[in-house]
Order: sequence, then structure tokens, then C-alpha cells
Amino acid sequence: DNCYQIVGTFPEKRLVLDQEIDEVTVPGYRGELNILPGHVPLITALETGIMRWKPKGGVSEQVAVVSAGYCQVHPTGVEVLAEAAELPEDIDTQEANKEIEQAERRLLNETLDDETWASVRQEIDRRRADLEISKYKRPH
Repeated sequence: DNCYQIVGTFPEKRLVLDQEIDEVTVPGYRGELNILPGHVPLITALETGIMRWKPKGGVSEQVAVVSAGYCQVHPTGVEVLAEAAELPEDIDTQEANKEIEQAERRLLNETLDDETWASVRQEIDRRRADLEISKYKRPH
């Protein structure tokens, strides 16, 4: 069988992605990582960004925003453990834009320590990724 199982674990919200896939792309620590069946085993850190996958036999790509975590590739599957995940249906574009504006204002107007600055930058990255995947929303 020439496919992987993808399993996701997201503490902020339960999002189950236990399905057979032909391909997955994750936002790795050093850039996007495209994983196809037969990929060498590895563990990599994830950055905040867009995870894309193609279900086995599926026509359309599926997407989710994931925040910091890990991805493990083994011979039978891909496991993703991330702090949070959001599907296109979860995205409120007005709220995302508002949160980006507030966070950018903090970066410009406040004196932040390194940890807080990195956290605010990660929030901006997450909300921009939210806006990017919002175009994948399915009509109700």
C-alpha cells in the first residue's frame, strides 16, 4: 500500500486527522517539508504555518494552520503534535485581521522582552496563516 496514515494531536482543540494520505507538507523549522510515502524516518520541529495534505484517492488538498510542535515520520505514517490547529471553517477573518493589527501595534509601541516579542511574532504568523487558509472554506 503506497500511502501514509496521518495522525494529529492538538492540545488546544481535538482535531482528528487519522486518515490515509498520499502526501503531506508541514511547516518545518527550516522551511516546508514535503513528505511522500517512502520518506526516510525523521523527527522535526514545526513552526507556525500551514500544513497541507492530500487524502488517498482525494482530488482536493486539505489544509490546517498548526502552531509550534513536532512532526515524526516513520515507515507507516506521519504523526503531528502541535500546540494548536485550525481548519478553514474555524477562521473568522475579521477577528484574524483585528488580532494582527493589535499585535503589530504592540511590536511598534511597547518595549517587549525577547520571549514576549517572539510570542507576539508567532501570533502574527498564525493569524496570517489563518487568513491564507480561509480561502479554502467550504460554502455552508
